[in-house]
Amino acid sequence: MDEKTINKISKISETLLIPLYSRALESKTENPIIIDKKAIKITEELNKIFEKSKSLFYRNLAKGKLRKRSSKKLNVAMALRTRRFDRYCSSFLKENPNGVVVELGCGLSTRCSRIDNDKVTWYDLDLPEVINIRKEFFRESERYHLIASSVIDFKWMEKIKEKNNKILFIAEGLFMYLQEQDVKNLLIKMQKSFSGCYLACEVVNSYIVKILKRKIWRKKFQRDFGFGEDTSFYFGIKNSKEFEKWNQGITFLEEWTYFDDKEKKMGWMNLLGKFKKFRKTQWTVYYQLK
Repeated sequence: MDEKTINKISKISETLLIPLYSRALESKTENPIIIDKKAIKITEELNKIFEKSKSLFYRNLAKGKLRKRSSKKLNVAMALRTRRFDRYCSSFLKENPNGVVVELGCGLSTRCSRIDNDKVTWYDLDLPEVINIRKEFFRESERYHLIASSVIDFKWMEKIKEKNNKILFIAEGLFMYLQEQDVKNLLIKMQKSFSGCYLACEVVNSYIVKILKRKIWRKKFQRDFGFGEDTSFYFGIKNSKEFEKWNQGITFLEEWTYFDDKEKKMGWMNLLGKFKKFRKTQWTVYYQLK
């Protein structure tokens, strides 16, 4: 693989590199929250390209600089999020050892390599440009499949052969980049096509979306992370049960915030968890789509 392959990904898809590098960097720390050997291996390969890149964004990644300000807390937050979604998968597979897991907007997630119980059927879905990069590091098998598609092009659902309720869909770091109507259409279509399935997803508060509509804050968000001008948050919710209003049978099960684990590495940021507005700036929700 060369930089030309990397450069083919859109500015929005570049966001997939942040959690990848965060996992790799956190894995190398003392008492790591997670250990992601696959992420370390992938970033080592990418760094060979990024170190010589003309892109400041890529060169900074190779140096371990994920944003202009200190990235240590970002690494911790990404690791906590990863561990939470790992636990959703582990709990699901404990109840359904032969179940199916589908990662929507998978990016360069390495979850299957950590969670695989030698029985699960796994589908990783993302845009063609992203899947082309995944193919450099992941090989399809009888149980592991790659789907090159936009998540809002529902033809991808035809490639999920299993139509039972033992399916867990994961949307980690995805919905906030979509429009509300697209998310709504997606959930209702999944509910109809895979009745009884489960959904673990990350959401942001609607007031964050409102803030990012202001040019000054959107530019700051993009500048801090090195994102392109089209990258922003477009969809948010006010509370965890909001999806239940969209269709009968969409059932809220549980939620988790970054402060629930009381992780010492979060340091002073744990104090923010005492305030309702900050506690649910960005969090995860777990649903069943009956």
